[in-house]
Amino acid sequence: MTFLVLLLAIAVSRVHGPMPSLQRDGWFQSWWRWLESRTWLQARSMGHLVVAIFVPVLAVVLLLAVAKGWLFGLAGIAINLVVLFYAFGREDVNALAQAYRDDLEREDVQAAWHDAAGFDPEQDESPAESWPQLHDLTLERISYRNFERYFPVIFWFVVFGAPCALLYRLVCLAAETHRDEAVESDIEGHLLWVLEWIPLRLLGLVFALVGNFATTIHQWREIVFCTTSTTAANLRRLTKGALEIGSQVSVHAGALEIDAVEQLYSRALMLTLGVIALVTILT
Repeated sequence: MTFLVLLLAIAVSRVHGPMPSLQRDGWFQSWWRWLESRTWLQARSMGHLVVAIFVPVLAVVLLLAVAKGWLFGLAGIAINLVVLFYAFGREDVNALAQAYRDDLEREDVQAAWHDAAGFDPEQDESPAESWPQLHDLTLERISYRNFERYFPVIFWFVVFGAPCALLYRLVCLAAETHRDEAVESDIEGHLLWVLEWIPLRLLGLVFALVGNFATTIHQWREIVFCTTSTTAANLRRLTKGALEIGSQVSVHAGALEIDAVEQLYSRALMLTLGVIALVTILT
């Protein structure tokens, strides 16, 4: 059942794209702020994070336990689907990437500079100081948005079920709240990095199979035990390795690379589903 639910959720998500009507995060932000105002709970502490995230996760666990067996199991399938849809990434990465790609095809670097900022809602313009830096940073952001939309969610759903997929997304939301409020402590960011550690390295192996094997494995060996670089930075290295992207890229070639990145992640997603299907059949 796990694979069928996952396959259906991804198929609908790929066709429909993000679902703003379902992926509403206002409730979590209100819940987060309400906990911050409680005198018995220190704001921005580990306790605050645990309560904010694990109460909704435990609610889903209880709901699945209660609904087990209802309507011949259809109720449980429906709950898993809804939670998965909610856990998937929010941004329409393809639309953002397409706008940036169109700018490059027109060789309109100024427009590309502006559209590149769309991958970081906190900024109106990209902080890059040169065209190569802009393109490198944009590749990193496109790679991370493609990654966080599906791959960690898939991993934690397959390993521990829908509640853990929800946990990952709530940690993402908590980390975004941290960035918005610009506080010093980054407990949320560290937890998010931990949750993405295994999925990132597994995706690197998938890239080796769907991209250039030699260069990807070379990059994978360098980041596999890395504990200092961000997930996005490591993803950029793996993506560039899989596509054999050099450090010096022309504006026109940059447009082709954006297409190549999208195709790489699509192939990786298909192979990931194929591996899960094979494991499901064999077990």
